[in-house]
Amino acid sequence: MLQLTVILILLIATTLLYCSNRHQRFLKKPISKHWRKLATLLFIAAIALAFYIFTSAAAAFFILLMVMLALMFVPFTSLFKSKDIN
Repeated sequence: MLQLTVILILLIATTLLYCSNRHQRFLKKPISKHWRKLATLLFIAAIALAFYIFTSAAAAFFILLMVMLALMFVPFTSLFKSKDIN
C-alpha cells in the first residue's frame, strides 16, 4: 500500500513539473511556476517514504525508475486528449 502511495506522489509531482513548463502541451497555458515548489516537496516526501519502506539501494533504484517512467509517460498523455475537429 505504501508503494502505491509513493508511486502516486511521484506521478503527481512529475505532472506538476511538466504542467508548469512553458513547453508543455497538455494544457493551453502552463500553470504557475509556484507549483514547482509543491512538486519539489512531493519529491522529497516520496523519497523519504521510499527510504522508510525499502533498503537504501532498493529505494534509490525504485525512485529513479519511477521518475524515469513518469517523465516519459506524462508528456505522451497530451497525445491521448481528444481534439476538437472543426
